[in-house]
Amino acid sequence: MTTRTQPNGPQSSRNGEVARHTYLPLAAAAVLGVACHKAESYVRPPVPVRASTVRQSPQTDQELRFSGTVAPEAEIELSFKVGGYATSLLTLRDGQGRTRFVQAGDQVRRGTVLATVRQEDYRQSAAEARGAVDAARAAALKARLDYDRAVSLLASKVIPPADYDAAKARADGAIAAVDTAEARLASARIALADTSLRTPVDALVLARSVEIGNLISPNTVAFRLADVSRIKVRFAVADEVASRLQIGSPVTVTADAVEAKLPAVISKLHPQSSSDARTFDVEATVLSKDASLLLGMVVSVALPGASASRAPVITAPLSAVVAAQRPEGHAQALVAFVVEQERGLPIARERRVVAGQLVGNEVAIESGLFPGELLVVQGATLLNDGQRVQLVP
Repeated sequence: MTTRTQPNGPQSSRNGEVARHTYLPLAAAAVLGVACHKAESYVRPPVPVRASTVRQSPQTDQELRFSGTVAPEAEIELSFKVGGYATSLLTLRDGQGRTRFVQAGDQVRRGTVLATVRQEDYRQSAAEARGAVDAARAAALKARLDYDRAVSLLASKVIPPADYDAAKARADGAIAAVDTAEARLASARIALADTSLRTPVDALVLARSVEIGNLISPNTVAFRLADVSRIKVRFAVADEVASRLQIGSPVTVTADAVEAKLPAVISKLHPQSSSDARTFDVEATVLSKDASLLLGMVVSVALPGASASRAPVITAPLSAVVAAQRPEGHAQALVAFVVEQERGLPIARERRVVAGQLVGNEVAIESGLFPGELLVVQGATLLNDGQRVQLVP
């Protein structure tokens, strides 16, 4: 007879425990592996775009043209110096005779009150400061009379010099107290005046960010204004063109949107090129006072006689050129995207470009592109530098 041994002894228990401890790390690793696999398996889909080869076209005009942006003489941010609740806004009448609050696009005259904050607190402070001045002046008058009396008594040897010195010190202190009180009154009056926000020049309202009832903090920008006493056009040129420009050189500004052709002169030449596009910012002041140009409008700037060469130029469709974010006070930067092969995949690469003459639906590219490159002509507004693309016919 054969005896069957049951595996329920101490050795079997240890073996089962080892097996369980071995299984748990393996299971955890398997779960992590699945999670990592899922995370790594997601690939952002490429952006479908159309592209064409960059080409050159013969130059048909002896004057250089550049795309520019209409800008005001200056942009002004108006802020309250004091805080409080907004209690009033400038009201105007529309074309139908109805009153409305001032808004973007309105013309305002110099000295016009655009908005006010609650003035009662500041009037009270000014009144208290005025009372303090009157009290200080009365105390100064009494101290002066006491001093004059002390002078007479000292001359008659009725009082000792110490009493005279005390009277003189009180008179000097009273005069100083008057000066302090008057300074506080002036400060209170300034604060009261600052409750009203006035336009410093004749201007165009660009934005309003305050409403009646808003709690205004000091230095909060309430209005953005544009000084349109002079209209400027900002554009960028390559170094070989910038070296031949001078302040006062005549140029012609053409705005197709309003069918206007206006004379202008170069009023500013930036002495240093931009670090990204390696171009020089230029400003031209429009001479016509009746120019119907809108701020931000894209216009064409012609430099007569700037080029006598008819060498071929690179052109690109307007849809291939998009506006880039620009720093304040700089000309609008433009970018385009070219397609490059990286590890066998088509990748969009951003290029800063300088736009020149407009030719129908295309624009001359002064710098930034090279013949033979594959240029994105549709879908450029959806791209970022380094993004995968899918070329579609």
